[in-house]
Amino acid sequence: MRLTVVAAAPGYGKTEAVRRRSRQARWCAGESAADFVRTRRWAPQVVLDEPAVSPGELREWLRRTPCEQVTLITRRPFEWEGAEQIGPVELALPAAAVGDEVYRATLGWPALARRWPDHEQYVVSTILPTLSPPARHLVATFARLGPVRRGLCVELGVDPAAIVELTRLGVLVGDRLVPAVAETVRAAGPTPVDHQRAATWYVRNGFPAAAARLLDRLGQHRRLAALLTDRGAEVLVAEPGLFSKHPLLREKAKALSAVHVERAEELFARARYPEALEHADLAVQLDEQDAALRVRGRVLRRLGRLDDALACVRDAADEPVRSPADRTGRTERF
Repeated sequence: MRLTVVAAAPGYGKTEAVRRRSRQARWCAGESAADFVRTRRWAPQVVLDEPAVSPGELREWLRRTPCEQVTLITRRPFEWEGAEQIGPVELALPAAAVGDEVYRATLGWPALARRWPDHEQYVVSTILPTLSPPARHLVATFARLGPVRRGLCVELGVDPAAIVELTRLGVLVGDRLVPAVAETVRAAGPTPVDHQRAATWYVRNGFPAAAARLLDRLGQHRRLAALLTDRGAEVLVAEPGLFSKHPLLREKAKALSAVHVERAEELFARARYPEALEHADLAVQLDEQDAALRVRGRVLRRLGRLDDALACVRDAADEPVRSPADRTGRTERF
């Protein structure tokens, strides 16, 4: 028996993906799938779509079934030795399909991307209720914090096992919650979280930018100033756009921006435009000086993004660039 497990949170397009690849299979959903399992029916290929049976009951059936190919669609992780696992990584939409802004907020989660920016009700009514209580607790806690780490979960009394569930379902990507989910939870109201303890843990364990955000939010300016004095360079590298305007980081930000401008210029000269844009973006985030804006504008123009180039450097560049709306051969200085 070959088993394929398609596990992800609601809205990742699990059913649609399975329909594309299992056209010949017998399809059973919910109670119908439970009846198929309990009466030990048979089909060469069967899809069990959210079967209304316990994991133990399903495991027992899988051990005995004569079915040749079983596909399980589920909103909960399901482990089975030798099973093919299809999850959020395979189901998420690429940035090119939804646009950069929407992708940054949803990480390609199809249902959230389609509903953006009116996604909040879907998160509250459809996604969160399907999570286990420990997973919901983790989401509510870390929506207001930073990276999700096992050690901090233990420190704050959050079940670290929920990390596995949320990762397998696509609510947690890497060590961060999907931004659209975190934003919705924050907007729903305050949750008791020991920000002080979290900030201290982040400082001690190598996450100074996360600690700085919390100290800034708590209004603990002396602790923030001490942290920035001691580890400001690390904060700038991790969060260049967040604290680069802080008085203690302003000069460091300018110096680091100049480094990225120089690197962007080198890559531009070698026609490595996507890499040049990465450095130009960082330079602008760190310090919106003319040099950073100009190099970013040149890279964007070479990549064919003329409108972005015009918007980026309209007030700073002294190099003439042809406007995409100009049909007469004139150039505009921007």
